[in-house]
Amino acid sequence: MKNLQLKKHMMTAIAYMIPFVAASGMLMVVGNIFGGTSVDTLNASTPLPSLLTTLGGTALGFIPIIVSTGISYSIADKAGIAPGVILGLLCKVDGYGFLGGLIAGYLAGYLTKWLLKVIKVPKWVQGLLPQLILPLLVSLIVAAAMQYVLGVPITWVTNAITNLLVSMQGNPSATIIFGVIVGVLSAVDYGGPINKVVFTFAAGLLSEGIGGPIANLIQASMVAPFGLTIGYFISKLTKRNLFSDTEKDALKSAFVMGCFQITEGSFPIILNDLLRITICTAVGSAVSGGLIGFFGVESSVPSGGFLALPGFNKPVEWLISLLVGSIVFAIALQFLKHKPEAQVTQKESEDDIDLDGLSFTEL
Repeated sequence: MKNLQLKKHMMTAIAYMIPFVAASGMLMVVGNIFGGTSVDTLNASTPLPSLLTTLGGTALGFIPIIVSTGISYSIADKAGIAPGVILGLLCKVDGYGFLGGLIAGYLAGYLTKWLLKVIKVPKWVQGLLPQLILPLLVSLIVAAAMQYVLGVPITWVTNAITNLLVSMQGNPSATIIFGVIVGVLSAVDYGGPINKVVFTFAAGLLSEGIGGPIANLIQASMVAPFGLTIGYFISKLTKRNLFSDTEKDALKSAFVMGCFQITEGSFPIILNDLLRITICTAVGSAVSGGLIGFFGVESSVPSGGFLALPGFNKPVEWLISLLVGSIVFAIALQFLKHKPEAQVTQKESEDDIDLDGLSFTEL
């Protein structure tokens, strides 16, 4: 299983998917801001806002195709692109969704890679192997397997997840628990593999019209930079020296980047005390995630931080959730964060150097 590199290929697909999903979502936001609505048919008389809303919404439905193609390409290189697109389209049309796109991508990629090794053809046909023969064979084989064998359980699992989340909407305790789980998983590895898996899951649900998990992920990714900033000001008020000069400088960029859902600006501080700050992150994002579930906040946009505010159904409640979670993070920080080591000034450093024993006689 290790040689299959399943995680590597999925991360490649996610790297391709993120800008696609972000651009599609922002098209919807811009269109909605100016009063656009989704229409069935586009023509020369379609207003620009409706064009943007329709284009963005339609593009989000292509997530299975992007995922399938990305995985298949990562496994089989260029020979995997055509079957990846074709089989991803099958998943979109048949309603297999994001989960179907994942499975189709792996099947298409590994089958293509295997056939490239085992099929022997005359030299004059070799050029057609990756361009015609393999895409046709792989598409036929995997499409038949998806349509008549794998499609039933995939549809069942996809519908079960969707129905479970829909049923949670009327159960406050369930939505709070689910919100806590999504919030913590979205935040604790600061944009790492766990966050990417949650994003993939949430983006798939977004394409099905369920925007709660993605709204949760957006704010959870912002809890650390905002919590550190609030924590700094609390430490100043309480006269507790929790931040070194280097960390104070890093806070400036961390806060600005955090406004746009970019956690990396906080890394110079987080990595100085990784375990304790990660605990603060988990506690803060759990609280904010639970509030997202309690308020029933949903987003039609997959990312963007404050830029995504127009895409939320309840922007005020979303802001309250983010603020409360960040404050909880900041309070926990006061008790957990290590104080910086005493900083030595340049003058003190020079005073400590003893030159009395220095001799140049041997030079």
